[in-house]
Amino acid sequence: MRSSFLTGTLGLAALCATLLSGASTGLAATANGPICDPNAKVNSTTYYGCGGSSHTALDIANGTCSVWNYRAMLVGSFRYTQYAGCGDSCGSCSGSSCCNGGAGNYFVVSGGSGWDFRQLHSNAPKGTQTCDRCALGLIGSTGNSTGAHSHSDNRQYGTRKSAWYTAAGTTCGSSGNCSNRVGVPTL
Repeated sequence: MRSSFLTGTLGLAALCATLLSGASTGLAATANGPICDPNAKVNSTTYYGCGGSSHTALDIANGTCSVWNYRAMLVGSFRYTQYAGCGDSCGSCSGSSCCNGGAGNYFVVSGGSGWDFRQLHSNAPKGTQTCDRCALGLIGSTGNSTGAHSHSDNRQYGTRKSAWYTAAGTTCGSSGNCSNRVGVPTL
């Protein structure tokens, strides 16, 4: 009993020391564009359509739907957990009543300290997998979407952050090609 108490106390002391020192537990990753096509472009960033209401994420499209070109964005081996159940869509839906609360078929890479990286709106998702920029599915328009594209965001405790793409200089019209770095998300 005394040993458990001592171990727990030492663990708590170490956690407090880490928090008080200001050490960050999040790690930076590199994100490349999700579509292997030279025509893939960023068409929404901090604002929808680059000038509308708040968005705080990257939307990247190349004018196609249901084509094999929806790739995992993080460079290196990461676990992409699939959340699916939406029928394939190339059309539009608006509002939170759209499939999966508006996210459609999507994937999440979870990190520490409440960080995650999400990719939304795929058609024919391939399932949960651990991979380095593998094919996750087809470019689609599932969920709250006005057309086929890949939506990607970096969140901490559910709040979207923009620094992951602004620090990389990604703006509207930037290349969304899979060989181009579009951001540095925290995990």
